[in-house]
Amino acid sequence: MYQKPQNNANFAGAMRDFETDIFNFLRVHFPDVESVEFHGFRLLGCPGKYVCVISVPVVAGTSSDAVMQAGMLEEALSMISEAGSPIHGHEDFSPAGIKVVIVAEDLWRSRPEMMKPRLLAQFGIFRSVFARNTEVRRIDRPAAGRFLERCHTYGDAAARYRYGLFGPGDELLAVACFSSPRVWNKPEGVVKSCEWVRYASLPDVRVTGGMGKVLKAFTEEVRPDDVMSYADMEWTDGSVYRRLGFTEESLRSPVLFAVDPVTYMRTPVSRAGMPQGCLFHLNRGSVKYRLRTGYGDGYKDVDKNIPRLSLLAGV
Repeated sequence: MYQKPQNNANFAGAMRDFETDIFNFLRVHFPDVESVEFHGFRLLGCPGKYVCVISVPVVAGTSSDAVMQAGMLEEALSMISEAGSPIHGHEDFSPAGIKVVIVAEDLWRSRPEMMKPRLLAQFGIFRSVFARNTEVRRIDRPAAGRFLERCHTYGDAAARYRYGLFGPGDELLAVACFSSPRVWNKPEGVVKSCEWVRYASLPDVRVTGGMGKVLKAFTEEVRPDDVMSYADMEWTDGSVYRRLGFTEESLRSPVLFAVDPVTYMRTPVSRAGMPQGCLFHLNRGSVKYRLRTGYGDGYKDVDKNIPRLSLLAGV
């Protein structure tokens, strides 16, 4: 079992300012919001709602402290999953029904224009658009990059195919990026596989069926045997991929970030090294998912009579 770091007072002190900022923001929209200490972290939520926010301060001065804090977070999440949170009692719903939202301090401070509407969306405050009222079109790299830098946790990324999801008034609502196909020799045959590199929508928008619509457009154009992607466990439980028909394949290890204590911008230590005076944050890793599309001849066991990507509707 992980033990709290010896300098845990530093963790607690840093949480006060950070948690108050989130609490005051939520209280504007939800006057009955509650805030409690829980296993070294701060929980925020509203009685009767299915959302529990857990704030994660970024104050670790060493990589080992970041690892300890990450272990404490996993213990706290496990306890909420098994027994619920102090804010959400069993009289309202089971612990399994609680949606836990992790808000890391560096993202909250460095990307408030993205994080604040994202958080409200978890509580049901968002613009709703149905995919049937949208159009998928290829877009260029600059347009995709500008959108992703504003709306995706990790910004833009290298990709071969970029799609925009346009809504009423030709508003760009979401962007999806995919890699070029790579060919693999597998026991099932020669498989052409692509990676779904990025997907992001406007932080205050939920496009019902949006992910499925852009995925369908891509697979019909490129016709890969399969598509793989990673679900960031710091923000999603991967359920949207499962609803699309993806299956879980493996886990990717947590990433250690160096965080600038002034700007709170995070950079993987693998790229930035360990700059003097930086803070550290260890994320929760990611889950690798894969979808067999039904196109091509790579997988001999795919039933060609099954409608391709039949699970995409409504996601």
